[in-house]
Amino acid sequence: MLRNGRIMYLYLATLWLALPAQLPAQWVTHLTREKLDSLTNPATAAGGETMRFDTRRIETPELHEDGAPTTYTYRWRNDGKEPLVVTRIQTSCGCAKAKHDKRPVPAGGQGEIKVTYHPKGHPGDFQRKIFVYTQLSDTRPTAVLELTGHVEPSALPTHDYAHAMGPLLLKQRTVRLAGDRKQTERIECLNAGEKPLRPRADGGLLPKYLTFGCEPEILEPGKTGDLVIRLDPEQAPKTLPERIPILLEGLTLPPSQRMLEVRIGTGATE
Repeated sequence: MLRNGRIMYLYLATLWLALPAQLPAQWVTHLTREKLDSLTNPATAAGGETMRFDTRRIETPELHEDGAPTTYTYRWRNDGKEPLVVTRIQTSCGCAKAKHDKRPVPAGGQGEIKVTYHPKGHPGDFQRKIFVYTQLSDTRPTAVLELTGHVEPSALPTHDYAHAMGPLLLKQRTVRLAGDRKQTERIECLNAGEKPLRPRADGGLLPKYLTFGCEPEILEPGKTGDLVIRLDPEQAPKTLPERIPILLEGLTLPPSQRMLEVRIGTGATE
């Protein structure tokens, strides 16, 4: 029984990623197998056979998580007697972005659907579905396409770092200090670029009661480190501002994109 339960759990988890539209999570456990199959393999619109594709399934060459997004083209012909208009396209994952020509394709004419796959954050095997809707039906897709392949994981754990300042990746951009005692906070960082980095703060904007540094001082490509922020309340005024910006130097970015923030007061670090 336990083994069957695990199989059903994996089946539901895989299905959830493939749903053409988001549903409340609690609904999934109440769906029958037939209903689940109908969501992942929906009945197509009447007359959909007139939308004739060269292929409905593209298998990509091996992709790399650090690689640039790649675009694939599905070509089709209108074998019907009336014009066809692609009204909308849904994909089973936000990593697959679809574009289409909104102009009517006349009988005998040809059209294209371009799907761009973004591998970053999606290592491993993938199977994405593309649901193509036309004026034939707003509820049933005229065609269901597939994009499959494999993404080689990044050599760098870039997905662990939610904030990017160019090649400098950070786990957070904000730290919180109590303000009433000496305190040190660290922000883990990664140099995802090809050149060494030396993160430092703009001293003209940094108040004397805060110090900033990077350990190690020079961050080599592919290496991790810590941005270290220290507070000395003995050097501070009685009343500290609630928010203190720290502008980083050594990065070729606009100031708004290389700014850290220190928040003074109790509460969790964001």
